[in-house]
Amino acid sequence: MTLPVPYSGAPAYNGPDVQIGDVRVDGVAIYTPVGVWPIRGSRWMVVSQPIPMTTTAGWGVGLAVTCAVLAVVLSIFTCGLSLFLLFGLLFLTAKTHSMSGPLVVSIQSGPYHYLAQEIVYSPMHAAEAIQRVNFAQALATR
Repeated sequence: MTLPVPYSGAPAYNGPDVQIGDVRVDGVAIYTPVGVWPIRGSRWMVVSQPIPMTTTAGWGVGLAVTCAVLAVVLSIFTCGLSLFLLFGLLFLTAKTHSMSGPLVVSIQSGPYHYLAQEIVYSPMHAAEAIQRVNFAQALATR
């Protein structure tokens, strides 16, 4: 006869999980691909290396092609290419600005050290990732 296992209650709540690249952090430990380390006393450092990029807007290219097709079609009715061709070149000057690059997080807990990397695609994404690192740093000082 087997006796039932007594209910010991729910496990202790360790706080919210925070994901930074391939590292997960809760209120007790840092979970990296190379091991689990205590979070208390850990040090965190962020190096942001975004690269700003400027490209021609997709909608500008689409409108330029449309104007070029209209210019060719309407060239039958006008003597030569119309002003649609010149107007279409104006749309090619439309630019979009974005950023892309790594956000490198250095984590040191006792004798252990790990570098986590997260690729950011916008200034808002970079700010949100830095907030997650700041939250993990706050958990380390509790």
